[in-house]
Amino acid sequence: FTGPISLVIVTSAPTDHLTVLKKFPELMSLPDMHASFGLSLHVLQVSSSFGGSANAYLNVARLLAPTDRVVLFPDGLPLHLSSNLYSSIIRSTSPQPLVLGNNSRRTYPFAPMSPVVLPKDYPTWCTERFSLFQSRSLDWEDCLWQLWLESAGEVKSTAVDSWPVVETGKSNNSSSAKLRRRWTVKYRAEACALAMKRAQILEATSYADKKAFQWRKKFCHEVRS
Repeated sequence: FTGPISLVIVTSAPTDHLTVLKKFPELMSLPDMHASFGLSLHVLQVSSSFGGSANAYLNVARLLAPTDRVVLFPDGLPLHLSSNLYSSIIRSTSPQPLVLGNNSRRTYPFAPMSPVVLPKDYPTWCTERFSLFQSRSLDWEDCLWQLWLESAGEVKSTAVDSWPVVETGKSNNSSSAKLRRRWTVKYRAEACALAMKRAQILEATSYADKKAFQWRKKFCHEVRS
């Protein structure tokens, strides 16, 4: 990847940037490789290595990114990058998020772990409330759902050549998984209620605002049913 990188490394041990780089030899070449483009390396020291929200760390990387637009990779950069990946990111000038992936899903629900391009100051930030369950894929699924809701279905999608297909895991019926699903249902109901209440308070006047209000109303009705 030849563009600027905002990299967050999370550790529970007292350390500094140089010590972290020595622990991860593959990172030692990044400063030289990206010297002309900009590598932002951020060490986040936490009290415990247990738990933590993958979405929270993506939010931190986005917040500290040196560019006006960012692309969030929830599962890290693929080992083999497509030749048109960077050009797809550069061409993205829409104020709405753009999902990168394959041709299998061009609308919500998107393919699992699909990266997203969006303005750095886009008003929606990924929810961080599910850190207890330590599921990166489910955390990101809720973030994609959140972006879809807040954009009133205006999130776009583009196919990237040879993008890896991430298969969803088998249904997990453990007590933790069932609790996680109940929390997701509750979170989405609360997010819908907040979106509708906010729209009512702001009293949409333009055609676009009224259209978005009706879209969210219909979408949230489907979520509750």
